[in-house]
Amino acid sequence: MLLALVVLFFAAGTAYGALILVTRVDSVLFPGSDITFPWNPPGVDTGGSSDGVGGRRINVLVMGLDRRPREGNIFTRTDTMMVVTIDPATKTAGILGIPRDLYVKIPNEDGSYFEERVNTALEYGELYDYPGGGRQLAKDTIEQNLGIEINHYVIIDFDGFNEVIDSLGGIDVDVPDYLLDECYSITELPGDCIYSEFAPGVEHMDGARALAYARIRENSSDLDRIQRQQRVVFAVMDKALNLDVLPNALDLWDKYKHTIDTDINDFEVSGLAKLAANIPPSRISALSLGPCTTGWMTPGGMSVLLPSEEGCKRIVDALFSDQQLLAENAVVEVRDGSDSGITEDAVDLLSNLGFPEGSLIASTPSEGDVVAKTEIVDFMGKDYSATKLAEWLGVPPVAVRTATPADAALRTTGADIVVILGTDANVTGLSSDSAGSE
Repeated sequence: MLLALVVLFFAAGTAYGALILVTRVDSVLFPGSDITFPWNPPGVDTGGSSDGVGGRRINVLVMGLDRRPREGNIFTRTDTMMVVTIDPATKTAGILGIPRDLYVKIPNEDGSYFEERVNTALEYGELYDYPGGGRQLAKDTIEQNLGIEINHYVIIDFDGFNEVIDSLGGIDVDVPDYLLDECYSITELPGDCIYSEFAPGVEHMDGARALAYARIRENSSDLDRIQRQQRVVFAVMDKALNLDVLPNALDLWDKYKHTIDTDINDFEVSGLAKLAANIPPSRISALSLGPCTTGWMTPGGMSVLLPSEEGCKRIVDALFSDQQLLAENAVVEVRDGSDSGITEDAVDLLSNLGFPEGSLIASTPSEGDVVAKTEIVDFMGKDYSATKLAEWLGVPPVAVRTATPADAALRTTGADIVVILGTDANVTGLSSDSAGSE
């Protein structure tokens, strides 16, 4: 696997950043190096790792700037924000998409706070001389609102995106839904207007096309943009894995290094690259905070996304689990036994908490009496997944049982696990406890 894969993790929130950072490969820059990060606590179990990284989780805040070419090097609002988390001990990674319109508490240096969209933190920190500047205010805002310790940051703008993706020969992106912006523009200057239409299916995209797909908001939403950007990132990852970029790494890095701002130094990237070589794409999960938000209008007339504290915590906790769900890759059949039509709600909930796309099957409810207690029947020894199903559906562990020959008729799809939802199942949406700010 290409050692350059590590920096795709850092830029996971922005397609253009992923392409720029993919060029930082350690076997060329630091041959034979074995870097240990200064933040590794002594005595940490590295899980047998010899990559020099150690066992402590690493969290990186990735920000893509909504900065136009005519604006120079000023800090602007962030077009995209993501937290990328890497766990050396379990050799897994996760991507958490943060909606730009998320309404959060932004701290002041005196310990007070004000409420604003999360995408303003970087700009405010620069304008009002927050200690450490906009970078620190953005990190502090994420830590205060989501409880995630941020170790590093990466800031990226549009510069270099088209050239880098074109140098890879383009990427193949799976477009699930029709998308149209009749007047897409990078500069937003008069006359700069491109008719941009995307039909469902796999499309080979050059740099300009991929950037448009990742950024369009017209006839779409901030939450949909997060999913599109994540699709582009994984498409880049697939392409990088099939290209031999190592011989050109130094040339690429020299050409595009000016397009990023980060506190990750080359020695740290070297150690992370060794770790990335041992993290396959199948052990990288991608979640979004979108499902734990509700649209709301502030007293000042600003349209924002109001977070549910409880719902967002559930998503963050799910992302920061050990990713064993990905390893087990269980196929789950979900059926309503409560006679209340909750199957689709349950599937949505489980998907938003991390069950892989395509692993959940909503089946037709069975005829018969209403079931009071949820049953989770494990046919294939997927213990971890079955336990998570019980936890996330709010039912006790005793709801999980191993299948017997008599249970064969319960499985209508060949799934590994069958869930029969009872009246005790809690499939309430993740945004349900949202309420107006005080």
